[in-house]
Amino acid sequence: MQPNLKSRPAVTAAGIVAIVFGAFGVLMAILVELSMLAVSHISSESTGVPSPDAIRAMASIVWLFFLAVAVFGIFVGANILPRRNWARIAILIWGGLMTFFSAVTILVTLLILGQLPSVMPHASEAAPVLAVMKWVLALFYAIPLGVGIWWLILFTRKSVVEEFIPLSARLHPGKTLDASGFPQEPPPPPSYVPGGPACPLPLLIIAGLDIFSGASMLTLLVIPYSLLSAIPLFLFGHAFHGGLTLVFFVLLGVVYAVCGIGVLKLKPWALDPLICCKALFFLSGIVTLLNPNFFPMMKEAIAKMMPKISQLPADAQIPTNLFPFSDTYFKFMMALGFLFGGVLLAVMIFYRKRFLEAAAARNRQA
Repeated sequence: MQPNLKSRPAVTAAGIVAIVFGAFGVLMAILVELSMLAVSHISSESTGVPSPDAIRAMASIVWLFFLAVAVFGIFVGANILPRRNWARIAILIWGGLMTFFSAVTILVTLLILGQLPSVMPHASEAAPVLAVMKWVLALFYAIPLGVGIWWLILFTRKSVVEEFIPLSARLHPGKTLDASGFPQEPPPPPSYVPGGPACPLPLLIIAGLDIFSGASMLTLLVIPYSLLSAIPLFLFGHAFHGGLTLVFFVLLGVVYAVCGIGVLKLKPWALDPLICCKALFFLSGIVTLLNPNFFPMMKEAIAKMMPKISQLPADAQIPTNLFPFSDTYFKFMMALGFLFGGVLLAVMIFYRKRFLEAAAARNRQA
């Protein structure tokens, strides 16, 4: 007799929402790609000046990457419905990342749009429009924020986790069936199944972020070199440009992607390289921030970069009176980056022992 586990409508609803989110992402990516082609064509015909090739290429690559992520999101949602355990792990990672980035986006949106009226030429006229826009955007990003929190709570409940246990494990607890239908000794339990070694949830989310970051860095290989050479890399208070930056980011992307996958698979060698990389960047950020020439160097880099990416005249001046180009904004973003990096590093160090214990248990079972 098969065990009668209750199928929860909330889990099915979560899978459907994931499919809807993925479909919305696919639609947005396709619309953006088509609009960029249309704008480029119209701009060339009406003004005789083509839109910047570097900007168009970079935006196209970014949105193609988002398209692939959205398609994977549909695949995850579809596999939540038949209760595939890997899809539950994937949606936990997705929910954690979506919650964090939605919260940060809301905070940055409120800050920037709250400061813009004070530096605009017609502040009294623009203020009401920006106020409405600010809260509309905040409410828009509040939707994925709420959904991400819902997924994190739902898919970590014990009763929901049990729904994703394979059928053979439910029929014969502690046993699996051979080809003839008789019980046999089980193989090592899948990751994140009750009774089996599991990677801690915070490390799952961080590993997903690192895989995403690594894949994003590898897209630099197809970005036009004219744009890439204008983007500076700051390490320990020094700015680097050109081919050295490309090599650094590609190698870092490989390390992040490989080690992130290793963390998901409970490989004991995978976590320490990520901890070392994040500790190195955290220390580099502190040294860079203490450099009194950092903010002038940053503005100089932006001033050199903007003509290259937008085909402005070489002597074009950036609007330094705007809030996104001010020292206050730079300091806020640096502080936010320090907070984010520090939290990630602390979480990884805190869960390192538990991760190594789970990895050792997996190896013993194997």
